[in-house]
Amino acid sequence: MSSADSPEPPAPPEHPTIIATLREMSGTVRILVLGNLIINLAAFLNAFLVLFLTDRGFTAWESGVVLTALMIGRISGSAAGGAAADRFGYRRAIIGSMAGTAVLTAALVHVPNVWTGALVAGGAGLTAQAYRPAALAWVVELTPKDRQVIVFSVLRLTFNVGTTVGPVGAALLLAYSSYDALFYVDAATSLAFGVLAYVALRSNPEPAGREAASSDGKRAGYGQVFADRRFMLVVLGLFVTAIAYIQSSAALPLFVTGSGHTEKVYAALLSVNGFMVIAFEVLLSKWTQRLPIGVPMALGMAMLGVGHLVYTGPSPVTMLILATVVWTAGEIIAAPSMMAYPGLVAPSALRARYIAAATVPQHVGYAVGPMIGIAAWHAWGSGVWVLTGACGLLAGLLVLAGAGVSRRRPGEDEPAKEPGEPPAMAASRPGAADEAGAPDSPGPQGQPTDQPT
Repeated sequence: MSSADSPEPPAPPEHPTIIATLREMSGTVRILVLGNLIINLAAFLNAFLVLFLTDRGFTAWESGVVLTALMIGRISGSAAGGAAADRFGYRRAIIGSMAGTAVLTAALVHVPNVWTGALVAGGAGLTAQAYRPAALAWVVELTPKDRQVIVFSVLRLTFNVGTTVGPVGAALLLAYSSYDALFYVDAATSLAFGVLAYVALRSNPEPAGREAASSDGKRAGYGQVFADRRFMLVVLGLFVTAIAYIQSSAALPLFVTGSGHTEKVYAALLSVNGFMVIAFEVLLSKWTQRLPIGVPMALGMAMLGVGHLVYTGPSPVTMLILATVVWTAGEIIAAPSMMAYPGLVAPSALRARYIAAATVPQHVGYAVGPMIGIAAWHAWGSGVWVLTGACGLLAGLLVLAGAGVSRRRPGEDEPAKEPGEPPAMAASRPGAADEAGAPDSPGPQGQPTDQPT
């Protein structure tokens, strides 16, 4: 057979670029990203609640009770938000969450005693987190799978920019106004996101797959999520990772000052972390999204553990910086894929619940992690890094066992498109135009293959 008669070899698959992904991003996803940036620019409640209460005459113990109620509310908020999103719809869940957060955050300024404060703070914490499963599930459903890691890295960038710029705004408000203004601005940004969702997302129908029954005909619930054993292995890995990661604000400052360095060295290490995340995470996601999603998650978690183990060696500033660079590299490799994984492996009817089931254990890990790290520091000194380094390595193994290295579930559909939009984001894939208008249908459960904050 002559070369002219030979069939043309198939063209290699095209990988979406960052610019193309941003340009062709769904209008709904753009609004959700903008809303996430707005509320994170003024997320003052966690950082300033204790200072505000003590300034109002509450004792340290009373302030701690109110802050604990806020944290409990935040942990339970994701679970409640996941159920609400799957039951009432993503848009309604976001609007209700933001409206409740605005009212309760403003009400905290007027609480007369500790128990009223605990009740209001608990409610504010719950509503503040309840929007996340709905927003993330909507992003998953409107973004092609080969672009989700980039989109979630952009979503994380809005969070990191907000937490970097936000304290500057807080300092200005405290310098020229008061704590009251601080909380009112926080409430106003939540209200702004709620109004934005009410107005701008009104004409954006949600994918029908959310209302579908599960494949076994049972009503959707968390029991079906917990029965997905491979997914729960990944969730356990996320919990262990949270315990290790939160040591950057628990054991690390104690370790740095205990090694004879000043607080400025600790601040410099945090700056290295923040700079790397903001500067490189989105760029790196262009390559990590080409990998089976279990690979960047497991690799990043393992690098987190290795970075912590480097802290066990000599502790000149250069070694501290090296260790911070290693575990930060693990963070930026793993985090966007960790956010994308739950929504991608979830059946459509359970997507928000899967996201909530992955989020709640991370919040629990962030809550108990400081106690574990500080106790380990006092018991073993720098041996705390052996413990948290092992946590990172264990998390990598758990994710490999749960997510594996396969790319996607057989027969898994591409995300739904917004009505009236051209199939631009899916056009690079053969047959994508035919799938663009197909309804999202529940996929097989309990078999994570591709991945999803």
